[in-house]
Amino acid sequence: MNNFVKRVLWALIPFIIGVALVRLGTPARVEITWKTASEVDAAGFRLYRSENSEGPFVLISPNLILAEGDPLVGADYRYEDTNVTWGKRYYYQLEEISLSGAGDRYPQTVAANAGLGWGWAWGAGAVLALAGFLIGYRRSTPATPPKDEEIKPRTEV
Repeated sequence: MNNFVKRVLWALIPFIIGVALVRLGTPARVEITWKTASEVDAAGFRLYRSENSEGPFVLISPNLILAEGDPLVGADYRYEDTNVTWGKRYYYQLEEISLSGAGDRYPQTVAANAGLGWGWAWGAGAVLALAGFLIGYRRSTPATPPKDEEIKPRTEV
């Protein structure tokens, strides 16, 4: 195998490993968190997701996420969306449901990637490819033998 092929393999294999580690090592999920300052007349919340920032948004929390705070003190909430495709960007909206059943959807949209995303995967692959190339380059470059005048006999004292 010639040196060029070895160098390519020393870069390609670590690149593939780097991309695979990020892709397989990070789950396809999005964690949505929010905090309320107070919860007056709140029964709970619903979450909506879209693949486009303009919508349409589809309900993803089939059951009401029950309110845990009170009128004076709010609460922290967390919802894990696992019905997503790795590396894809999603957009979310929150709706508050009152005790009477009326819904008030907040207009703010939050964007998130499922998993770390392809940018991280390609970046990890590139770093490992560079390291592999440098290691492969050093291994495939033959050492230069010393010239005759550089070899001096050892003299013992």
